[in-house]
Amino acid sequence: MTSSRPLAWLKISLWCYFALILLEGVLRKWVLPQYSDVLFVARDPVVLVVYALAWRAGALRWGAALAGIWLLALSSLLLAFTTENPFIVTLFGLRTNYLHLPLIYVLAEALDRADVRRFGIVCLVCSVPVTALMFVQYNSPPDAFVNVGVGRQENGQIIGALGRIRPPGPFSFIGGLVAFFALTAAFVFDGWLHPGRVPRWLLVAATIALAVALPISISRTLTAVLLVGGVFGFATVVHDFRRIPRYAGALSVVVVVLLVAANFGFLEAFNKRWIEATDSRDGTIQGNLTARIFGDFIQASEVAASVPWGGHGIGLGTVAGAQLASGRNAFLLAESEWTRVVLELGPLLGFAFLAWRTWLAFALVARSWRHFQFTGDPLAWTLAGASFLPILNGQWGPSTHLGFAVFGAGLCLAALNNPADPDDVAEEDGATAAPDTAGP
Repeated sequence: MTSSRPLAWLKISLWCYFALILLEGVLRKWVLPQYSDVLFVARDPVVLVVYALAWRAGALRWGAALAGIWLLALSSLLLAFTTENPFIVTLFGLRTNYLHLPLIYVLAEALDRADVRRFGIVCLVCSVPVTALMFVQYNSPPDAFVNVGVGRQENGQIIGALGRIRPPGPFSFIGGLVAFFALTAAFVFDGWLHPGRVPRWLLVAATIALAVALPISISRTLTAVLLVGGVFGFATVVHDFRRIPRYAGALSVVVVVLLVAANFGFLEAFNKRWIEATDSRDGTIQGNLTARIFGDFIQASEVAASVPWGGHGIGLGTVAGAQLASGRNAFLLAESEWTRVVLELGPLLGFAFLAWRTWLAFALVARSWRHFQFTGDPLAWTLAGASFLPILNGQWGPSTHLGFAVFGAGLCLAALNNPADPDDVAEEDGATAAPDTAGP
């Protein structure tokens, strides 16, 4: 059991961490661009404070998962001495791969379902202004003030199609936006599947924001993560056909918004991006999506045979690590996550770390599904859908991506805990609450 006063301070620190995930891009692009590099790691001291408070509150417990993290981190450090990697790059790589992972289990110990839904309300509320900012960015030239990159760099965003950028909203890059909407979609799905948890006006507004954000994002990755989240949501309908009317409302809102968007030409750049991508693949949307989701795994297997057993050095494959090592702001090894990990750590330790991430991703799925079957509460299950790809093969080099991956997984585990409010135990069908659980 965690003590109440230290636990209260711990929850405040978790909210500070989450606020920095949401505001990091705003600070780095517009408010304090001169401190962009420092703000990139602004959550690192916060997470150390979280760990100190968690230890005091009894919310940081030793277990097999944490032991695995420590073993992998220690092995990576020892392996780094066999490479010519600069030590500062090694430290950054250890920070990227391991520093924030224990936060998953702190969230699982410190929060209950009621706390998780409070974070969800914030995501739903923020989705509307985020999409509004995206709309302005989408309709502004690449060199506009709203489209600056980190450090207020002009033309600092990625061009999607037809001369339009991929609008990142308040985040540093489009990847942060994708991670945000993946998490937000989980709460949208949960809201439709469990009426009454969220005010209807907010749920409809967030659904519209999500439907508008998809085409103007010009992002195939956002399409993929929302597709995965939709599959998880649809699984609850297959499990209980009484949920079909609940999904019908959400689907009707999405269809109407997409039809309006198509009528006003907002799908033009999105369609153009898909056409360009399919032409470079096998000519089909299915092949494009398949390559987008599974190409990372295939490429990692292909390069493993040619990588030194000790790899090229942890941290070197991230953009920040490459800049520290060579002064070049680019990917020195690979852009895809699994390939980066294998090239950095070598095939043995690299695949061991990836096996840990794979285990965690599927553990979230398995435990949340059992919880849903037992309680009828879909919250943990929809959060597992949002966390699955970010944990499995999401890029962890960018700070915002890492933050959302870790926080989403932690919220998923926390949603397995019994709620503080006894009226919020299960669906209206009177299911019995599941036993309180902490982590995989």
